[in-house]
Amino acid sequence: MNSALAADASTLRANGKSGWHQRAFEFLVRHRIRISVIVFVCLILEDLLERRQPRDLANFRDPWMMLGLALVSGGLALRSWAAGTLKKWAQLTTQGPYGVIRHPLYVGSFMMMIGFCVLINDEKNIYFILGPVLLMYLAKVFKEERLLAGKFGAPWQAYAAEVPRFIPRRLPRTPFAAWSLQQWLGSREYRALVSGLLGLVAVQLWRLAA
Repeated sequence: MNSALAADASTLRANGKSGWHQRAFEFLVRHRIRISVIVFVCLILEDLLERRQPRDLANFRDPWMMLGLALVSGGLALRSWAAGTLKKWAQLTTQGPYGVIRHPLYVGSFMMMIGFCVLINDEKNIYFILGPVLLMYLAKVFKEERLLAGKFGAPWQAYAAEVPRFIPRRLPRTPFAAWSLQQWLGSREYRALVSGLLGLVAVQLWRLAA
């Protein structure tokens, strides 16, 4: 992946596209995770200062709590499914969740972010997630697809023509045939799982302390 990124960057320079806007683009794409975390932390600090009360994770009669919890849990599950299936840059992965959408890891991440916004109970947070944060990830998606098209050529073009980016049109034919625990562990996806669960615990503690 690093060699592919380096090749892409050198191609951009060779084409004379290394102006300030291109450097800003590369910076946002490269540091999107850190920037997303900073934005999310700032939003939470604002909610704490406003003494906003999150939704009660023990109140299963609250439809908004159920929606937020479903989004977080579904996002974690989708990310784990994708991480255990993806053969990153070694081959074109078209099985499991990659058989129905091209970017399940990113979709899972956004499901989690929106879910936490719902649980925190501050709708304006969603605007930040669907605004600047979404734009950063879209930039990453388009950049990644250019690299994949360059690496895999015609097979990628055929795959992209059949499988949508984000919204599935059908169910997977063989959901877990290519899933591997070793692959899941190797991708360190357990860190996202632990972080998500700790986030849910933190929301409930926040609720109890509010």
